[in-house]
Amino acid sequence: MATKILVPLNRSDYSHEILPHIEKLIPTSETQLVLFFVTRPPRGMSFAVPDPGSDYALEPGGEPVDPPAHPIYGHQQEDNIQSEVEVHLLPTMGHLREAGYDVSLQVCFGEDVVGDIVRTVKREKIALVAMSTQARVGMLRFFFSDIADKVMQQVDIPVLLIHPKG
Repeated sequence: MATKILVPLNRSDYSHEILPHIEKLIPTSETQLVLFFVTRPPRGMSFAVPDPGSDYALEPGGEPVDPPAHPIYGHQQEDNIQSEVEVHLLPTMGHLREAGYDVSLQVCFGEDVVGDIVRTVKREKIALVAMSTQARVGMLRFFFSDIADKVMQQVDIPVLLIHPKG
């Protein structure tokens, strides 16, 4: 059975800094990397731009009737975001597969990043979380707690953290 490693990522280059360390430290055989992308859930929206020059039906009094707003549903936005994330991470996933890793991608839509990571660790039977951290210290740490720090406190598995330079 493969060892599952959860790798939380976002669009920042900063979050991807963990990947070279994974390649150096973790053997490819029997290892499944789960790239985990968390983003806020879409809300859906409506839009319509009335065009008075078109042949809309006229209300009594001569005013054009605006077209009904065409809604964009949340699930349509989720599908779009899922596709964008897949395209964004395609080179990364290809590189890791070429290196010999079994790689999968999960996109999660949620407000609670830490909670989503912790739930995924339990549900997917993850053996290790590997992620980048900003590693704030002193007063900055007091005011701006780090996601990695919260994850470490809430999971009962090892967490591999790196603090990228810069």
